[in-house]
Amino acid sequence: MPSSKYSELGVDVDKKGISSIKGVTDDLFPDSFCSVVRDPENPESGLILHEDGAGSKPIISYLYLRETGEYRWFAGLAQDVLAMNLDDVVCVGGMPIAFSDYVALNTMRLDREALLSSLASGFSETFGILGRLGCRVLFCGGETADLPDIMRTLDISGTVFGRVRINNMITGKDISPGDLIIGIRSGGRCSYENRDNSGIMCNGISLARHSLLRNEYYKKYPEIGHEGSKGYYGRFRIDDDLPELGMTVGEALLSPTRIFFPIILEILGRVPVKALIHNTGGGLTKSLRLGRDILYVKDSLPEPDPIFRLIGEESCESPREMCRNYNMGIGMEVVVGKGHEEEAIRSVEKFGVGAQVIGRCERSNGKNAVLIRRGSEEYLFQ
Repeated sequence: MPSSKYSELGVDVDKKGISSIKGVTDDLFPDSFCSVVRDPENPESGLILHEDGAGSKPIISYLYLRETGEYRWFAGLAQDVLAMNLDDVVCVGGMPIAFSDYVALNTMRLDREALLSSLASGFSETFGILGRLGCRVLFCGGETADLPDIMRTLDISGTVFGRVRINNMITGKDISPGDLIIGIRSGGRCSYENRDNSGIMCNGISLARHSLLRNEYYKKYPEIGHEGSKGYYGRFRIDDDLPELGMTVGEALLSPTRIFFPIILEILGRVPVKALIHNTGGGLTKSLRLGRDILYVKDSLPEPDPIFRLIGEESCESPREMCRNYNMGIGMEVVVGKGHEEEAIRSVEKFGVGAQVIGRCERSNGKNAVLIRRGSEEYLFQ
């Protein structure tokens, strides 16, 4: 039996099976946040070639297109793809150098030119923001594939090339009992964003759209689901404006993933960091992959952003599984030695982003574990 509402939709947050691929890579530190290989021309330098995508978020853009006739709803996906890649690369102390994109679409349902024009607008805006913040990344173009026989709607992903000095890599190997965990908020509005962010990022979108949106959308556009599913079972339309969200349901689901790259560079320039965790697939349990014999105790978490409470209520997903499916308002975690937490938090707050100590590291018995405490509730993940 599926262990969660999310897994019922065919999504496995543990991604069982990827160990077979990792076992044949040339990764120098298999337990680090993303793969790094040694530069064959410079043994002191590590090369990073990292790929990630926007998940099923493009389906929300597609739904907006069908309901409004406007392609502008695809522009934000450019920020999503950049954020999902750049923030993974910086987690090992890497410096992103160049980016390329990959767009696969069903040309029987989407106008390629209109779609690419919208994405180009999004990439131009996001690269411009990064450049003004001193985080220049080269855009090398990419690939567009017309795949009407394969794609129901579209998929968008990207690849980042970066470098890191091997001696300066952040691998998590130095995490020790007594270290503190700082959580950086994924919601709200930071100084370089022009709109409020729901905080959802790119993970858990399948459960979110199925549980929140009305089944009438699935009946009108069956391509936004898959055969064998029970369809959408939510109460809301995409343009329903909910006071608790401060935006419409559709805007909350499509809210672009925050780019933490500039914030992390500021922290790295001021504080010795032992680990960085981008809370994407796996949510608040993502730290399980870093360190050895560490128990991550997260007992001072802030209240989740309203979008997470709404998804939990409407989907009837258990609070425990919500912590595995979603970042629950903490998009990035920073592990530092005691005494460095205040400077790290000040570095984050310079950008208007909330940050706080959310927990600490303790000794575990034999393997890594995450313990989440919220009031009287306690969830252990291993």
